[in-house]
Amino acid sequence: MNQYEIPDPFQTFVSKKYAKYKGAIYDFFAKEWSYKCGCCGKLLYAPTKKTITTTRLYHTRNVCLNGY
Repeated sequence: MNQYEIPDPFQTFVSKKYAKYKGAIYDFFAKEWSYKCGCCGKLLYAPTKKTITTTRLYHTRNVCLNGY
């Protein structure tokens, strides 16, 4: 007898909904925000949206652009 995995409908819905989204994404299960930098491709994580915005601005200005 073959074992078939049944995909979780909520996880499938969320993955399709945010497939082409380019901003900060909230992971419901990990309870944290993630953001992929457009310049260097580094993944940034933070517990709140305010923190991810601050981290993104700091990273973009000081790491990717070497300050301005």
